[in-house]
This record gives sequence, structure tokens and C-alpha cells, in this order.
Amino acid sequence: MRAIEIRDLQKSFRGHRALQGISLEVSPGAVYGFLGPNGAGKTTAIKILMGLLQPSAGNAALLGEAVRPGLSLELKRKIGYLPEEPAFPEALTGGEVLDFVGAANGIPQEVRRARSEGLLERFALGAAAKRRVAGYSRGMKQRLGLACVLLPQPALYILDEPVSALDPVGRLEILELLASLRGAATVFFSSHVLADVERICDHVAVLHRGKLLLQSSLQDLLKRYRLPRYRISFREGVPGTLAGELRSRPWVQKVELVPGGLAVEAAPGELAAMEEQLLPLLAGCGAVVTAYEREHEDLERIFLKLLRQAGYGETEGGAADESALH
Repeated sequence: MRAIEIRDLQKSFRGHRALQGISLEVSPGAVYGFLGPNGAGKTTAIKILMGLLQPSAGNAALLGEAVRPGLSLELKRKIGYLPEEPAFPEALTGGEVLDFVGAANGIPQEVRRARSEGLLERFALGAAAKRRVAGYSRGMKQRLGLACVLLPQPALYILDEPVSALDPVGRLEILELLASLRGAATVFFSSHVLADVERICDHVAVLHRGKLLLQSSLQDLLKRYRLPRYRISFREGVPGTLAGELRSRPWVQKVELVPGGLAVEAAPGELAAMEEQLLPLLAGCGAVVTAYEREHEDLERIFLKLLRQAGYGETEGGAADESALH
């Protein structure tokens, strides 16, 4: 059984095709990144998954149950959903919000009290537990939303931009928390911060103008975009003559000094020759090699390449650049 299964999902709003037949699968226990520029259709897809929107065509299932407007109570209790901008009854305190969520999920009072107290401390809301939510900042509301999502300990988390309002320290803490759920629960979250996705996800999907450009394991995707370039680190620095010796080889295009070592790029068509001869050369250089790895494009560059190939910028007002990430 898949945690999430989407088949030919389509959605139109007054003639605008927000989703154009996307299909994807999310395996149980995965941490899955759902990527795309603004207007790609990510939030629309998530709202359909949560039964908040009716699709124009296609279907979806969560934890083996077909998605329909107004999910069943049993299914809702297995899912933790966080919208991009969570909202709460502002007359309630943070503690009261968590108590309400726990009661709605059928959690016994003593259990929900203990969990709530722990989550409020974990999300740096302990001092604000008795303050009304009306006085919370956007970041505090997002942390409270995450606490509400975690409180019932669901099998599936569906999170729309879960760290967008957090400072760098808070962002890192939440990402580490989401990564720790791998295997115990399924995490499906949208984001435009590619470094966050690359840090914790094992699978990604890229959406553009309502079309799914790619679905892949992160490992396979990075392998697909490997560069003809190796990075070598040394225990005590680069031997004095090594860079010059490498530059003299016909299979080398470029040698760069980098912190702790150097990067060697193969000449066009010479990657196989470089891989055959580079290691023996390093073995005889008299220095201790502590790392030897082939480099790859980072996820941000891969993302931008995919968008350019799909025509991003041709109708949005210019070539695809970092604006695609915001």
C-alpha cells in the first residue's frame, strides 16, 4: 500500500488548468519533497489530497483510502496536515489550541497534556503557552501548527511550506525533526528552498505549470547530473607538485585548488581515461588521501535546468533564474 497515490489528477479554475494530469506515488516511511515555483500547482494538489478541493478529473488515495471531499474521521486521524499559513481561533491560548486538537483526535486527557507540554517546550512556546494566539507572530503560529500536527503522532504528514516563516535555527531544528520521522511515518512536504529538500529528502517531484516534470529518488537524480569532475582531499594539504603534474596530463581539462584539496575536471570525452589513471597517480604522490568523490550538480541547479527545459521564463517574463525559487 502506498502512503500517497495520485493518478492523472487535473484541476481547472475558470478555464485555467492548475493541474494537468499529474501522477505520483509516495512509499510508506519516505521523506518526500514536492518542488515547484510559485503557481506550479503544489498547494492545489495538497488541498485536493486533503479533501478541501474537488478535482476536475483523476483520483488520489491516502494510506489506501480514496480521497473525497471531506475525508473520513478515521483517515483524518492518521494524517497531520499543515497549511502554508496556519490559522487558529485567536481567543484561545497556545495551550488551549493543543488541548483542543488532542481532544478532537480522541487522545486521553493525561496523555495529551503530557504531549502538549513537551511539544510547547520543544518548539520554544512554553513561555507563550498561556498567551492568546492573537498575539503570536507568524513564526510562532507556524511552530504551533507543527506542534498540532505532531501531537496525534500520525502515520502521514502533509506539510505545505512547513518552515517558510522560521529563522535559520528554527528551520534547521524542524528539518532535523522531519528527517527523524523517516521510516516511522511518511513526510510529504512542499518547499521552494532547495537546500532544505536536498538535506533531508529521499525522493523528490518537480511540478511546473501544473505538469509533473520529474519524480525520482534524490540519489538517482544526483547521479544523473554527475559532473566529469572529482574532488580529492588530503590529510596534510596538497603535495607541492601534484597540481602541475595533473595539468600536464592530456585527460585533464582543469585543476582547481579547493579547501583541503583540489578538484580535477576531465577533458571532453576523457572521463574514462581520467578515472583509469587518476587513482594510480594519487597513490604514488606520497600524500594521504582522505576523500575521493565525483561531484554532481546541487539540487538547485538541477531544478533550474529542469525549469528551463520546460520553458520556464518564456511566458513568465524572462529566463529562469533564482526567482524560480521564491
